[in-house]
Amino acid sequence: MVHYIAEDGVELFELIHTYLPPEDRQLVVRAYDFARQHHGDERRMSGELFITHPLTIAYYLAEYQLDAPALAAALLHDVAEDTVVSVEEIRDLFGAEVALLVDGLTKFKVVTTGAAQQPLGPEAVRDATLRKLFWTMTGDVRVGVIKLFDRLHNMRTIDATSLESQRRKAEETLAVYAPLANRLGMWQLKNELEARSLRILDLRAYEAIVARQEQLKHQHQRLYARISPEIAARLTAAGIQPVDIFLSPENVHSIYRQSLQEGRQGSHFSLDDTPRLVVVLRDVSDCYLALGHIHQLWRPVPGKFDDYIANPRDNLYQSLHTTVVHSSGRRVKIRFRTVTMNILSEVGVLARWLRIGRPLWSEELAQRVDALFANIEQSMEVEPADQHSGVQAMMQDVFRDQIMVYTPAGDVKELPKGATPLDFAYAIHSEVGAQCRIALVNDVPTPLNEPLRDGDHVRIIKKGLAPQRIWLDEDLGFLTTNTARAKVRRWFRRMPAADAVAEGQHLLADELRMLGLCDLSPGQMAGWLDFNSPTELYHALGRAEVLPTTLATRVLTETWEQGPHRNVGTVVESEDGERFIIIDASQRTLRLCRKCRPRPNDELIGFSRNKRQVTVHRQGCTVLPMDPLAERSLKLRWGTDEQCEVRVVTVQVDGFDRSGLLYEIAELMRNERINMPAVHADTYEGTATVRLEMEVASPRQLVRVLHRIRALVNVSDVTCMSPQQPSPPPGRNGAL
Repeated sequence: MVHYIAEDGVELFELIHTYLPPEDRQLVVRAYDFARQHHGDERRMSGELFITHPLTIAYYLAEYQLDAPALAAALLHDVAEDTVVSVEEIRDLFGAEVALLVDGLTKFKVVTTGAAQQPLGPEAVRDATLRKLFWTMTGDVRVGVIKLFDRLHNMRTIDATSLESQRRKAEETLAVYAPLANRLGMWQLKNELEARSLRILDLRAYEAIVARQEQLKHQHQRLYARISPEIAARLTAAGIQPVDIFLSPENVHSIYRQSLQEGRQGSHFSLDDTPRLVVVLRDVSDCYLALGHIHQLWRPVPGKFDDYIANPRDNLYQSLHTTVVHSSGRRVKIRFRTVTMNILSEVGVLARWLRIGRPLWSEELAQRVDALFANIEQSMEVEPADQHSGVQAMMQDVFRDQIMVYTPAGDVKELPKGATPLDFAYAIHSEVGAQCRIALVNDVPTPLNEPLRDGDHVRIIKKGLAPQRIWLDEDLGFLTTNTARAKVRRWFRRMPAADAVAEGQHLLADELRMLGLCDLSPGQMAGWLDFNSPTELYHALGRAEVLPTTLATRVLTETWEQGPHRNVGTVVESEDGERFIIIDASQRTLRLCRKCRPRPNDELIGFSRNKRQVTVHRQGCTVLPMDPLAERSLKLRWGTDEQCEVRVVTVQVDGFDRSGLLYEIAELMRNERINMPAVHADTYEGTATVRLEMEVASPRQLVRVLHRIRALVNVSDVTCMSPQQPSPPPGRNGAL
């Protein structure tokens, strides 16, 4: 791990002598001399001469055999930023190619408006700099590569800076540069950036994970010593010669992120103790043959096979993944890949320049990188006048983990993980998105706000004429990409004023009918939202400046005390006097287990000692009594003062009588953690009516649930019922 190259540059010159022709080496030497002269005796905060920083970046690039213009740009990029030398001077001395790379790596300092130059604030500088970096990178990936190695060297030498600066750099690294390295397939660099950032932001967590990894490493080494010869022997006997077999540990930051998602804190980190072996083979056919032989040797675990050779990941990664049960009873994860795939899994786009006895780059890989750049361009063009929005859209839409989704014609659309059928429709074309009303995912009708999975086939059925305003409510999950949201907003911003007022009036009436509050005055509601008249409110609703769900939430907030309420929270105190609230205990007397001492974020299990008393345990507590039939176990959850009192609301759902409808409604309630004391369902001549009594914690939760029920397939209407309204007429039982 090289932290600094000596200021004389000898190490760099010796390295480039191994692969660059003489004229290219001369360009690098000239760039070094120029940078050395203009940086002079300037020093970094760590005390080293500043020239050692660009020298070390150039050395990192040379290790992967990057060309002379990239090395020259690495040496010169801080000259244009920190000295009186301009990019134009660099162009005159070193050529347009080097100057373009240097310009893409140089921070914005001012923005020109007419003849005046206005200084930018820190956030605007960051957005403008990132925007220029990514725009330049779409034309020349070397800009992104140089910037990543620049950040790597800064993170390796960051200890000399202030703690505040370290945290700021670490947060930016996790938000921007590690995801960029991931999308470019530079896995080794990504892992180091993430680990170094985590070490700064949460040292305790970092040390706990690394310590646990060391323990697992020793355990896995013993198993590896037994398993790898067995794999090699089986494959060799079948005429397949393995090139290498090695252990592959889990990424530190991935462990940390997964633990946070599971609500773990402190030193409680979830490490998968299943060993991961990589089997490197000569060619693709050997990978598939080896997979078959290992599945004959040890039983594969169902549902644990993935073919990332036929379906490569978005970051150039390819392998066959399987999990088997070894003869010892231990599960083992095995990856099969070729030599080229193994190198690509670590270095990604750097393989474009790297030569290890054979060319590693291919036209297919180039096309996948071009598709990434096309996504970046499209995302940043969403709001061309707003640099911040464009950069944020690109980072959220392109740098998130991606999935591959297929059109009916077999074309592939790359979308961020969590994207919905509606995101897919907008990725095809704005008009397809605007008119989308039905989605068939793998030939099954699917709600427009249900997340897609990798490999899904999606068909969009167009029945509408315009987008719906509720699609912009992020809480409902219809649109997860900034690109699609921007297209929807643009549609409504262009709506004529008269049309906006007319549609806004209709939206208000529809929302009030769903809430069961049709008697409210439009003028009163306009005042609640600080509008001078109902017409102003209608206009804002029509233009989607105020969303129907925002209006509904405000209306319910003003009327929330009307109707029946129920207390569902129980207060419990720990031995040292801490006060907690636990939900779903049905007013039983609670006490916290003295052994496991559960605290907020822990999963809870209550054990009923008698009809009125319950002991609260952390899930997995060693003293929790056995209860195989779950006759005395209660699923409890933490609450807050605001969650103690819930409003009891009766909701009627009308729709087409189909199998699974009631299950989907109940699953939605479970995900929202809403108790349903009563459910009544009837069917009549192919229609279904379901009445639900729900315990709702807040106005926002009720609005979200009503709209999410309405989004279910075959649901035609959802309405809150007043307590005095009669039940629907009896019908016949349906499938539901």
